[in-house]
Amino acid sequence: MVDRNATFAALPDQETLRPGTRTRWNNLMLAGDWTATGLPATIEGAIRSGQKAADTLLDQLMER
Repeated sequence: MVDRNATFAALPDQETLRPGTRTRWNNLMLAGDWTATGLPATIEGAIRSGQKAADTLLDQLMER
């Protein structure tokens, strides 16, 4: 028996449904495999998302 929900299809239009890193608050960023990273929801996507959130916060601190 094959479970059709066991794998996913990373379709290009799904990326537009995922939120970005920035929020309306300057000191709050989103991170996780479910955010828009350009990768599917995998550990690599979660790592990229966390790095992007940290870089964004640090960039804001450096601009002050």
